Amino acid sequence: MQTSKRKLVVMMTVENIQGREILSNLIALKFPVIAVIIEHKSKLAENTRNYLKNDHYNPKSFSEIVKGTSINVHYVQHHNEQETVDLLKKYEPDHVVLGGTRILKEHVIKTAKFGILNAHPAILPKYQGLDCVAWSILNDDPVGATVHYIDPGIDSGPIILQETIGYADCKSLIEVRIKAMKKCAELMIKSLIGIESGTLSLTQQDHSLAVKHPAMPIDKVEYVEGILAKNK
Repeated sequence: MQTSKRKLVVMMTVENIQGREILSNLIALKFPVIAVIIEHKSKLAENTRNYLKNDHYNPKSFSEIVKGTSINVHYVQHHNEQETVDLLKKYEPDHVVLGGTRILKEHVIKTAKFGILNAHPAILPKYQGLDCVAWSILNDDPVGATVHYIDPGIDSGPIILQETIGYADCKSLIEVRIKAMKKCAELMIKSLIGIESGTLSLTQQDHSLAVKHPAMPIDKVEYVEGILAKNK
């Protein structure tokens, strides 16, 4: 597969599973990842540490992924702190790739030469925010993934690539979430290659269609699980 020559910095929360999946793919395909900036010891980091963790999907730990590479690893308490900006200025990446982070402030966003890319496990613009896989299933809408440039909003930047996934073979919500996460990682690779080759064009989001979803209440989660349990 074609790769990219543009320098990359990956930002993620500690042991974030989507971040590990994206980073593994970038390393395997020899993308020039020069550094990883990891948020740890924050409430967000703790909340996301075990997201998607289950007995059926156990990717390599972060330390296993970067072992034997020359990637520089930095731990920060909060991705919006000055320390992150200083690191980005030090490495001067062409792109920053997000592998699960908080909403970034403008002073961080503007440090990437060609922008910051995020992979969102849902179809934008309708499904912005949290628990979008579950909300999509509840509303009987397509489930999928979107790679987009970020702006100061929530999942509101220009769309680079977007694809749907099927989930008729999934019997639980976590299975669908893992499938969407893997699609995110796949589309991130395609996006980076397409951007550099000039074969992709951006799609501005129609914000009149956007819905910012909150965390799904437990009763609705249980209802979605019931829908999926009926899959053969």
